[in-house]
Amino acid sequence: MPTDANLPLSDLWLDIAVHLRNDGAPLAAGLEANLDMSNSFYFRSIRSVALATALLPTVALPCVVFAQGGSSASAASPTKHPLVIYTEGQKSGDATDLISSTLPETAALDANDAFKKAAQKRGQKFPLGITLTLESKRQAMLSKLGAAATDVGLEVVILGVVRPSKPSGKELLLLVLEAGKDSPSVEKVIKLGSDSAKEETQAALKDLYDSWAPPVVAPPTETADKPKEEKPKEEEGSDFVRPPNVYGHEIFQGFVGFDLSGRFFNYNDEVTKNLRAYDVFGAPGIAVNLSVYPLAPTGIVFLKDLGLTGDFRIALGLSSATADGTEVGTMWQRFGGGLRYRLPLGPTDAPYVLGVRGGFYQDAFTIDETAELVGESPTTEYNFMRGGLDLRLPLGPVAITAFGNYNGALSTGAVGDRFKDTKIGGIDVGGGLTVPIISGLEARLQAEYVRWFYAFGPVPGDSYVAGGALDENVHIEIGPQYVY
Repeated sequence: MPTDANLPLSDLWLDIAVHLRNDGAPLAAGLEANLDMSNSFYFRSIRSVALATALLPTVALPCVVFAQGGSSASAASPTKHPLVIYTEGQKSGDATDLISSTLPETAALDANDAFKKAAQKRGQKFPLGITLTLESKRQAMLSKLGAAATDVGLEVVILGVVRPSKPSGKELLLLVLEAGKDSPSVEKVIKLGSDSAKEETQAALKDLYDSWAPPVVAPPTETADKPKEEKPKEEEGSDFVRPPNVYGHEIFQGFVGFDLSGRFFNYNDEVTKNLRAYDVFGAPGIAVNLSVYPLAPTGIVFLKDLGLTGDFRIALGLSSATADGTEVGTMWQRFGGGLRYRLPLGPTDAPYVLGVRGGFYQDAFTIDETAELVGESPTTEYNFMRGGLDLRLPLGPVAITAFGNYNGALSTGAVGDRFKDTKIGGIDVGGGLTVPIISGLEARLQAEYVRWFYAFGPVPGDSYVAGGALDENVHIEIGPQYVY
């Protein structure tokens, strides 16, 4: 006799329709029964600076006298003006070289790592994206960059965005931002690749460079103090510096969110009448995902990108009742873990990240069997090896994610045990969207589709006879995600 179950979530104002049948007929709708909901679940969840000293050699007295006699003709060393150049876009390196070629001797060009870190601490992500080109929307961004320039002792940040120009070619949007300001003092569009590109760049930056020209001073009447020598900078790349709160370089990543689930189980070519189908959608639950890369700070090739992963998911308070009111407890949970190797590609501060993963998982959907349901309920307990790929693709401030896996079942539970010569395979695919909230924290929306497909080899006279079965699962997750 067919039975149906309905899952009313009175605490969450949500109805979950569950259909459990054994008559081989198309799935029916509108049949209702009582369901109890229980809320039982568990979940727990780094420049050293090197100093050098030099010993001045003893100089012969005639040389000293000569040097003193010629000192009045020496020009004072000009004051250096620290700045960084940051460019984005296709062939941005050409733009950086163009700007650098116009710098006067009074400019002290710094590597922009410290500036970018300071901007990230101020809440600014990189790359800056299209917002930098929009005059009406960039003030907040420029305010953070100007403050970051002050934080690291810069006078000026020269920004450039390479973009397509009509009818063809590339152009450079050149902005000059002074430390502590929130609007550019220079804004100029320069045609890249043209014969006049360097002259136009020099003209755009002329007022800035003129302000740095050393003043003309009279020869000192007394021996002036010798200016201090600049300390040598560390060679770029001599030490690995892990950017904080950036996917692809993280030590830890965690997600905890709400999961809305569905299961659709049905037999193909069933002959005997003791085979029950089962449908449910809208079951609420909790999903937790964790990844840890313990050697990420070391910079060791390969090992810094090898991590441990873990997943846990559980439906909350899922239970059913038969048509006569007999309660049928239902439990659905998945857990597992493994290894993941990530491959960050592109810019360090916002890379595309390709992941390769593998691990062991268990996904169990168990239904308490009453006397009426003994040997018939579609209880499954999949123990399986899972392997596949995942991708994170930044698009400005947001990112798109996608993944795909093959699931190799080691055991299936009751459904597979009822039939002879059971064969089974499984896949899961999905993806979603992430939106930044603050540095390292973002909101994630993700959907997953899981498909288990059976083939049976029964013979007439067996207690259970069907050609195969299809078990489909759907999960929609939403919640906060944090990376460190």
